[in-house]
Amino acid sequence: MTSFANPRLRDDTTSGTGDYRLGKLPESTASSLCDVLDVGYRSASDLKDQFRKRRQAQHLLKLDEKTTERARSAPPQVLEQLADFGFAWRDIARVIGVSVPAITKWRKGAGVTGQNRLKIARLLALTDMLSERFIDEPASWLEVPIADGVALTGMDVLERGRYELVLDLASPHTGDGTTEYVLNEIDPNWRDSLADNTFESFVADDGVVSLRLKG
Repeated sequence: MTSFANPRLRDDTTSGTGDYRLGKLPESTASSLCDVLDVGYRSASDLKDQFRKRRQAQHLLKLDEKTTERARSAPPQVLEQLADFGFAWRDIARVIGVSVPAITKWRKGAGVTGQNRLKIARLLALTDMLSERFIDEPASWLEVPIADGVALTGMDVLERGRYELVLDLASPHTGDGTTEYVLNEIDPNWRDSLADNTFESFVADDGVVSLRLKG
C-alpha cells in the first residue's frame, strides 16, 4: 500500500487512538525578519559605496586623459575656449587658485607654470565631460546651488578640488542620495555651515532637521 505519511503529522500510537496532530511549524518572527533586512540593507549600502568609488576612479581617469589632451593647446587658447563656454574670469581664477590679473596676463601670452597650465586644461576637460552628460551651458550649471536652501554651487566644489563630486552630480545615473553625499563630503555640518542666509534650519515635528525661510 502506498504511504502518504506527512512528516508534519504525528500519530499518537501510544494511545492507540490513531489521533493525528499537526507538528509545530518553524516560527518566523518580526525581529528575525528585521535582522535579515538589516543585513541586506548594509550589504546593499556597502555595494553602492564600492560602485561609487569605482565610478569616481573611472571618471578621474577619463578626466586625466582629457586634461592631457587639452594641455597640448596654448593657455591663451584654452582660456578663450573657457570664456566661450561662459566662464567668467573671476570664476576661472577662483578654481585655478590665482588672481584675475594673473589670468589677464596669461591671456596676453605671459608665461604660465606647468602646474597652472594643467589646472586650466583640467577645467576645460571637465567642461567637455559635462557637455557629454547633456549639461547645457556648463558654466551656468556650475553656478546653480546644488540643493535648495544650501549656499554651495558646483563652482564651490571645484574650488575645493573635488572634480569627482561634480561629475557625480552630473551623471544621468546618479540616483537618490547623491546630493546629500556630496554635501557630507564637503562638510559634515553643512546644514549649519552652508545654509543660505535667507533660510534657517529647524527641527521638524518628525525630528528631521529641515530648512525654512527666515522671518
